[in-house]
Amino acid sequence: MTSIRRALSASLLGLVSCAGLVAAALSFWAATDEAEELFDAQMAQMARLVGQLVHTGELTRNPLGGTAEWLPAHPYEKQLSYRIAAPNGDILLVSPSFPQGVSTMEQGYRDLQLDKQWRLFTLEQPARQRLIQVVQDKHIRNELAIKVALTNILPLLIFFPILGLTIWWLIGFHLKPLVTISQQVSTRSSDHLEPLELRRVPDEIDGLVGALNALLARLQQSFERERRFTADAAHELRTPLAALQIHCQNLAQDLHHQEGKTSCQQMLKGLSQLNRIVEQLLQLSRLDPQEQLPDSGQINLSELCRELIGDQVGFAIKRRIDLGLNAPDTDLYVQGNPLYLGLMLRNLIDNALRYTPADGEVTLSLSLVDHAVRCCLTDSGPGIDDAYKQRVFERFYRRDRTEPGSGLGLSIVKLIAERHHAQLQLIDRKDGKQGLMVQIDFSGHQPSAQ
Repeated sequence: MTSIRRALSASLLGLVSCAGLVAAALSFWAATDEAEELFDAQMAQMARLVGQLVHTGELTRNPLGGTAEWLPAHPYEKQLSYRIAAPNGDILLVSPSFPQGVSTMEQGYRDLQLDKQWRLFTLEQPARQRLIQVVQDKHIRNELAIKVALTNILPLLIFFPILGLTIWWLIGFHLKPLVTISQQVSTRSSDHLEPLELRRVPDEIDGLVGALNALLARLQQSFERERRFTADAAHELRTPLAALQIHCQNLAQDLHHQEGKTSCQQMLKGLSQLNRIVEQLLQLSRLDPQEQLPDSGQINLSELCRELIGDQVGFAIKRRIDLGLNAPDTDLYVQGNPLYLGLMLRNLIDNALRYTPADGEVTLSLSLVDHAVRCCLTDSGPGIDDAYKQRVFERFYRRDRTEPGSGLGLSIVKLIAERHHAQLQLIDRKDGKQGLMVQIDFSGHQPSAQ
């Protein structure tokens, strides 16, 4: 994923770095060149100063001869040495550090290669018939020039990291409205579609904010229409469907022919299924817009399961199915909404009873696994192939169209499990028998309130 902040920072820092390197290189070159000029001027100044201080009459031929003991007072004192020579080459006066082997007497500046590199300046004084030569160590000369140049570019080297951090901070500060928009959009849900609120909106994203707010408004209206339509349709259908079911039951009692009774039974079966679809649609219309559970609290899951099993015993006996509950003696508690938890378990039990053949078994089990409550519903029905275990959670999906049902039960179960942050799985029975086990792992066990 591309970051605008990183891209802008990298581009600006790269440009500034290139410009800084060029500026530093030019500054280094200019400083070293200026230092070279300064050292040349220093050599010329020293030659003239020696010429003014030493008079011809005071000189004797090679008075020192390089034999006097001499200790420099500073490491760089040896960088400048001088000698005074007669036009015929006789040495009249020489400093102890002057190098041996200098034979040229030409005026001006020269670079010499003796035991090491030297810079030589020769000044002729015709009136006094002598030559004054000043020599300088090139290594020391270059070392001093580099030090002077580095001293000039050191502020630039210190300034660039500070500039880079400043650029990074400024870009982040001016991109903060985009981050705020991203955070506000990520918190929006189907029941929280209010317009984005920003105190400071840059002109470049003002149109984006307006478009997002308009989109949120349209989505809110669309969701509201959908919820209203689903709820109104379900409510409006319940009454006429109930009336039709009663009329069909009365008609079946009045009919004497077997064919008519069979037709009425089929009509009653279809009406019962239609009633179930309408009821489940109404449940979905109440669940869909809710990102968070209303009236969430500590629920005694053991007690809730006992009540649900008791409610479904009659239907299980009618279908000749052994319906049971396995739970520990200590009640288990979870955090959630009792209405929706009951709806989820009721749909699971009802679905298991409908798909389990006669003389089968359906068992609801509760246990505590790793400090988390696990609820398992095991049946002896036909089971579900692995390829279809995810698709059965889709709305209106029915693998077997010949069986009664609407394809909404497991969709409601999954939606309620997600609202309770529980993990829902469809797995085969662990005992190797035919059937299916629905396993729900809640996030944690809530101790009972004393």
